[in-house]
Amino acid sequence: MNIIKDKTLLLLSSIGAAAFVFIDLVIVKPNRISQGASYSSLEFLGVLGAIILILWLVLMALSLHEGKNKSSIIFILASVLVVSIFWGLQAKAGEFIDGSATVRLSPSSGFYIQMFCIYMLLSKYTQQIQEYKFIKVIGILAILGSLLYFMLTGAFDDFSLMKEYHIKKLQFYNNIKIHGMLTFASVITGVIVAVPLGFLAYSKKKYEDKIMVSLSIIETIPSLSLFGILLVPLSGLNKLSFFKAIGVSGIGWAPAYIALALYTLLPIGRNTLSGFYSVDKNTIEAAQGMGMSRLQILTRIELPLAFPVIFTGIRIAFIQTIGGAVLAGLVGGGGLGTFVFLGLGEASPDLILLGVIPIVFFTLLLDYILKAFEKNIRRIIYD
Repeated sequence: MNIIKDKTLLLLSSIGAAAFVFIDLVIVKPNRISQGASYSSLEFLGVLGAIILILWLVLMALSLHEGKNKSSIIFILASVLVVSIFWGLQAKAGEFIDGSATVRLSPSSGFYIQMFCIYMLLSKYTQQIQEYKFIKVIGILAILGSLLYFMLTGAFDDFSLMKEYHIKKLQFYNNIKIHGMLTFASVITGVIVAVPLGFLAYSKKKYEDKIMVSLSIIETIPSLSLFGILLVPLSGLNKLSFFKAIGVSGIGWAPAYIALALYTLLPIGRNTLSGFYSVDKNTIEAAQGMGMSRLQILTRIELPLAFPVIFTGIRIAFIQTIGGAVLAGLVGGGGLGTFVFLGLGEASPDLILLGVIPIVFFTLLLDYILKAFEKNIRRIIYD
């Protein structure tokens, strides 16, 4: 008889508990470049740490249990865990910083492993409590509200990441704007180019392999190699007054924008082709029998029915480009990649995180919004 009812829960809660007990939670350094001392969760959090450990053990015990409200309980406990860990970190930070402006406190691998396990738990069990939406809303609001409160009240100011943020505040918001502009401009350009190419491949079968193979080849070119290929022609364009006036050169925003736009072509083009192929041929024949013209069939039948699949490609391109735009920092194009490569050069993990965390946040947020939009579009069209 198998007594383990939920192996996924057991695995994630066991990893979280092990990270809590055996892996360092934070590192306290006297300054930015010193080695510093590491502290486990129990060493740093004290009594609160014992409470958090109990929560992990309760989650492990729930893996042996089956019940109607089990998913709701797991979601609530995971939400409480997030709030408790962050509350404990900000509450105890002052004791280790002791008012020093140079001391740096940074989360260590134990913190990130626990956060990953909690994220996986929330992702899995959120889908299983659809009938209790109020619990999901309350849990998410509790997490976001707590984090926002801690940030607005300066509770996290003792952390190295927040110190890096305050030092580079103006650059941070400027680079977020640049990152967003590069992402949206690249994807919009990809849509303008790839959707017609995908339709051409669908309508003219002799061009299908040539178009799709060409887009696939572009996708396989490494980013650094592509930047090198673009360097010479863009440097040549810089000699012309118009291109020079808008800042086109071998480095900067231009090569980053062109490279990112090129990488969006395959997912959008392939999904455009698949979208048109997914349209029922009987529907097209029925439209032809009604006397509709080729243009009317395209605009009223094929394109609306293919749009959900095409939009899936656009969503994939957006998610891909948000992460890919990091490389713009490598060629002086700005964006959050600036902090990533600066942090690598200065051996500063917190500076790297200053660039990475917003990228992860905006990726998850945009993916959620686009998935919700895609779901509504599919319901409208197919229902």
